[in-house]
Amino acid sequence: MEEKKDLREQTNPIFNTAKSMLLHFCIAGDEDAPILAKKFGIDADSLIGTEEQKVALSPELTTMTETRFRSINKIAGNYKNSTVVDIACGYTPRALNETFKDMHYIGCDLPIVTDELGPVIGEMCAERGIKDKEYHSTDATNYRSLRDALNSVEGEVTILSDGLLTYLSNSELTELCTNIRRLLKEFGGQWITSDPDANPLFMAAMTAIHGEAAYEDLVKTMDVYAEQSDTNIEVQNMTVLAYDFENTMKTVTDFLRSVGLKWERVPMSDYVTEIGSLAGYSDEAKAEYIKSLENVYIWIFTPDENYKETEETYDSDFFGVNAKAHGGKMEITLRGRLDSITAPELLSVYEKTKAEEKVEKIAVDASELAYISSAGLRVLLIMIKQVGSGNLTVTGQNDTVQTIFELTGFADMI
Repeated sequence: MEEKKDLREQTNPIFNTAKSMLLHFCIAGDEDAPILAKKFGIDADSLIGTEEQKVALSPELTTMTETRFRSINKIAGNYKNSTVVDIACGYTPRALNETFKDMHYIGCDLPIVTDELGPVIGEMCAERGIKDKEYHSTDATNYRSLRDALNSVEGEVTILSDGLLTYLSNSELTELCTNIRRLLKEFGGQWITSDPDANPLFMAAMTAIHGEAAYEDLVKTMDVYAEQSDTNIEVQNMTVLAYDFENTMKTVTDFLRSVGLKWERVPMSDYVTEIGSLAGYSDEAKAEYIKSLENVYIWIFTPDENYKETEETYDSDFFGVNAKAHGGKMEITLRGRLDSITAPELLSVYEKTKAEEKVEKIAVDASELAYISSAGLRVLLIMIKQVGSGNLTVTGQNDTVQTIFELTGFADMI
């Protein structure tokens, strides 16, 4: 079991960030967060006060995290007859929130998260007589894993996501949005997230905590950085920037049209009335922060009925790997999807083969590989670090995989 968990940690290290988010909820005064932290062996009282945590637990991030959590919970409560599907649920106490007490709730995340969180939340729900809460292992870019998680759903779904989109590449965003559109077309309902407005929300929190001067200094810094850059940095396709609103908003809306989603934007200020993490600030500062949220939005997505669907098949949702080594060379054949769920399997096969035979060069046959996510790239990078640059080759990759290689800079490493 420990070996399996170690493989998952190597391919998906971001889960540690998800666990640390509990500390933000502790600071914000959530009643269930300290209970969960204790059950996971996190000493919230001591960690929150250490010097090491003062950077990681910046007040801006705590306020931002609490604001989006409270606002999305409140707006989701308007859809009482739907099933809540919380994608990348992390270690948040959302299933225990009063808003969802009588709603069917499905938490979705990587296996390393749900295998640990599910039993703990289940125990707490049983103690409180709360029903219809379940957790499933998924990869947001893997349609089949998401669809399998919804087997108990009857009626519409309300899909939620907090802080997920900022961790995805543009290719992964396309996969995610396509998957969500398919689910909404089948079940009906909506997808709710504030992630496209993560930057304006952070700016609002920074202004509330540090004042207008801090905001202006940050904007100036970003402008100078952009002017001095020799290359055009790829802007994520679902990121609105407060200091470049017009251009980035166009990027977002063009992208949404390309993946068949319609959108409605509602001011976050309509759904937030109290912020616990600002308890030590003046009433004026709190009021100004809530007012600033009039320019920060929650996005509600539904399928575009005029979008022309392409014929989709899901044969590529499986994964297969074969490996053999002889004379210092390992040959690996990949099939299907290499993503957060399947990446640990590739790493396991690699480690076991390497333990039996000396490996100095690696040849990867990707002719049957349909898709690769950042977790899959991470495994290939582990291999490159161990055999040395120039000693890993990938051949046969399709256009989708090659594009991902090029956009991530991985093409220069093989």
